[in-house]
Amino acid sequence: MDEHRDRSSGWRHAKLSGHSNEELVCEMLRNDKAQQERLLKTIGDTDATIVSCDYGGLHETNVPSIMGGTTKNKADLTVRLSNGKSVGISIKKSLAGQVFLIRDENFMKGFELQYGKTIPEDVKRAITLFWGSAKDTTSVINTYSSDYTIKKYELHKNRLTAQTLRKYDPSLCSTLLDWFKDNIYDITDYCFARGQARDKDDRATIIWYINLLGEHDVDEMHHIDTLCEAVENSKSVIQYGNRGGGTTITLPFGFVQWHQTQMQFHHQYKMIEQLNIKSY
Repeated sequence: MDEHRDRSSGWRHAKLSGHSNEELVCEMLRNDKAQQERLLKTIGDTDATIVSCDYGGLHETNVPSIMGGTTKNKADLTVRLSNGKSVGISIKKSLAGQVFLIRDENFMKGFELQYGKTIPEDVKRAITLFWGSAKDTTSVINTYSSDYTIKKYELHKNRLTAQTLRKYDPSLCSTLLDWFKDNIYDITDYCFARGQARDKDDRATIIWYINLLGEHDVDEMHHIDTLCEAVENSKSVIQYGNRGGGTTITLPFGFVQWHQTQMQFHHQYKMIEQLNIKSY
């Protein structure tokens, strides 16, 4: 079978099965009092009741973006409460996978707008070299990359590995890791809760690992604020990957890598489980 067609079929299957899972979870929340109480405990709103639960499904629509235009909603389900509040739930059907995919320039602009912070110029320089949007990326590779296999990879992807970034400018290499460590709370919130969504009601509050299609039996629900706090307390694990000269950055909830000229953040349940977050 054609590799591209096979990959496309896989993505279609994953999307369809994901929507089926969301529908089942939504239906469960509408009818299961114990699950309703569990959700209300997780968000600290035990005096409220659940009025409705809706999911986007195949007809999900985009929401206003912090950068203008529209963007994807980080929430898969929207639960409305009797006190007028809205709770967005991000459903993780799989125990590992992509949680955020974005071009580095949009990541930086969106981050600054979402959190009212200014990313230092040296950090921006390191990001654009590591993810390859810097105009002189190829020139830096040709000048500083010496390992044949790594250089071949870097030229093919048009991005620097940690090894070459370190040779080019050791301070940039360490500064990039330091920035991730110093901002990992907001980075986690960015990946799981906000994305580029402008409005609070279009963000996720809860991350829920649950699969009602029988593919695994994990059932863990966490408030994303609690996840962010746990991740911040484990920021010492943030480091460059040890393969191929360092092509990834390990994070307490997974890792981030280069993928088709974009920053691809991955979640991994096994790493989040190690954070020992209280759940109901």
